[in-house]
This record gives sequence, C-alpha cells and structure tokens, in this order.
Amino acid sequence: MELQEKILVFCSREICYLSGNFFAHQLAAAFDDLGYETTVCEFTSQDDLDAVLSPFFGKKYRAVFDFNSLLPRLAMDDGTPVIDLFDGPFYDYIVDHPLFHYNCLMTRAKNFHAIVLDEGQADYVKKYHPQVKSVHMLPLGATIALFDGEKNPADHILFMGTYDAPEKVYDIVKAAPEPFCGMMKRIIEMRIAVPELPMEEAFAACLKEDDMELDEAQFALFMNTMYASDAYIRDYFRKAALDELLKKKIPVQLVGEGWEKYQTPYERYRTIEKPVTFDLSFEKIAREQIMLDVSPIFNRGVHDRAIAGMANRTVVLTDSNPYRCAHFKNRKDMMFYSLAKIDSLSEAAGELMENEKLRSEIRENAYQTFCAGHTWRARAKEILSWEAED
Repeated sequence: MELQEKILVFCSREICYLSGNFFAHQLAAAFDDLGYETTVCEFTSQDDLDAVLSPFFGKKYRAVFDFNSLLPRLAMDDGTPVIDLFDGPFYDYIVDHPLFHYNCLMTRAKNFHAIVLDEGQADYVKKYHPQVKSVHMLPLGATIALFDGEKNPADHILFMGTYDAPEKVYDIVKAAPEPFCGMMKRIIEMRIAVPELPMEEAFAACLKEDDMELDEAQFALFMNTMYASDAYIRDYFRKAALDELLKKKIPVQLVGEGWEKYQTPYERYRTIEKPVTFDLSFEKIAREQIMLDVSPIFNRGVHDRAIAGMANRTVVLTDSNPYRCAHFKNRKDMMFYSLAKIDSLSEAAGELMENEKLRSEIRENAYQTFCAGHTWRARAKEILSWEAED
C-alpha cells in the first residue's frame, strides 16, 4: 500500500435509527485501522452542497463510499454527475432492496459502483441497471458492545426492528391503479406461499403468466412503483412470527418504531420499549440471550442484526434461506426456523430457552465465526480486494 492512501466516506442521508451515520463511521474506522487516511463527511440536502463537496473534487482516493446515497442524483450545472468528479471509485452501499433506489441507480455516472446485502439483489442490479459499473454483495459488519455484565435470563426473546400494520400497507396496494394493483396482490400471494421467493422473480412470473414483456428499464420502473408489495411482505411475516411466539406463550421484548400498531390478544406476553439509536442497540443485544430475526426481504443474504447478535454472544433465531444455509451453520452459528412452517419458530425458541448447553455452544461458536470474517475490518479488506475487478 502506498503511504497514506485516502478513503472518503460520506453520510448524505439519515437512515432509520441513525444507522447510516453509524455505518459510515464504523467503515471509516476499519479503513483507518488498516492504515488509510480516512475522512468522513456528513451533510444534508439543506446544506450548501457546492461548499460541502467541492473540496473533494479532483482529489485522489482509493475509494469513496456512502450508504443509501443521495449523491448519484446530484449533477453540476453543465450536467456532469457529481460522483464523476471524485478521483476514485464511488460505492453506494445500499442497505435495503435496490428497487427503492431506482432513481439513484438510473444515474449515468461513469464512476458508480453498488454494494448490496443480498446475492439475488446483486443479480437484479446487474440485469436491470446495466449502466452500474460494478455490483458486489457484501453484508454489513457489526460492533461489539462495551458491556461485560451478566446477560438477562433466557425467559424471553428480543426483537429489534420497525413495524407497520400489514393492513395499512395493503391499503397502499389497493389504492394503486391497474395493472399495478393486481400485480402487487399476486406478488404478495406468491411470496406468502413461498417466503424465499424474491420480489423480482415473483414479478417476472406474473409477466410470463400474462404473456407480457418489459425491457430492463421498464421492469425496474415497475418494481419501484410496486414498492408496497415488498414493504407488506416485511410486516406480514414480522406479524406472523410474533403471533406464533405469543400464542405459544413465549414472551417477546419488542424494541423499535411502530409496535404500538401491533394488536394481539396475548398482550401479557409482549413488552414494548422505545427505540434507541443504532449505536446503543448493541448493548441492548448484548444483554439478551436470544434474539429473533425475521428477514424475508433478504432472500439470498443476511440482515445486520443477525451479525450483531453473533458479535455480542446473543443467539440469533433467524429464518433460513439459501445464503444463510450456505454461509452459517444451523445450531452452530445461528438457529434456523422456516417462515413456510411458522410453528418451527416456536419450537426452536422453546428449545433455546430450555437448553442452556445449546445456547452456550451457539453463542461461543457464533462469536468465533464473527471474529474470523464478519467484522468491519473484514468488510474493509474484502472491498480492497475488488480493486483488480473494478
């Protein structure tokens, strides 16, 4: 490595629980630890963007990053994309389905690269946004909490995340004009029947059934327009998971926005805590023995909360998918259940709550797996290995 090669990390958009800001600083710290001169630049769309960004134009960087970036949408008065003014590859780390980032992915910038959290979503960007210079799948890292106290008893399950009532999201589906309304209803039915089915595959199946053809740009635009079907699936399965645990009288501790909208006849087994900023979430996780993960929107990937559980010796109870089964060992790194057979969730939860030896084995093995390959330092080193490809 040349002396003092530089890394630039932007934070242009506030993501839920200030997670984007946290990710930016963690990634920057990892590069700094690897010997790079790192700079973090935080701004909002209300700032004087010329004053904020122009000091970085033309300067040489090993790489430039942002999370769910707004930068690909910005251009100079002469039409030059702003990210083409950085002398170094610009990576947009997209932390939800790329369909939500249609406008940014449609950039004509020559210097635009994408990082996504799911292998299927990487294939989606490559196929439907071919102008993106390179696409990589890379899960987020996680942070070990500054907590060395005793964990809480294993008499409940922690779930950290946001919730909206599925029926309210479905109102958006019903209000959409045709053909989007009918398409979304069919996509939802297909994904409930087969939870591992990605939205783009369900949509492609609908088009085939209807003998319709769309080019890549039209397909991506339709996907963006039908975002509500993906949002519905997230909340549908979060509700299904909670319904299953609570009706089996398994207590659940909910932390996040929107849980007051969750209705259940088993309220005595449910506690709701106010959300915390992302930097404080790791201590919440570290204090608990078992944490639930419900991630049907990452059908070929892994959510960062699962990595966070591993980092903090908290057993992760997660829905299985091909990626998780290939990269993590069931009953060793995590405990899997099936969204297609939701009673498998309460069975797995009950076993974990009763079997201290199993919890201990998973907890320690998962921590070692995290340290060996899922830290932010490991993510930074993986990114650096892409240089020859990009």
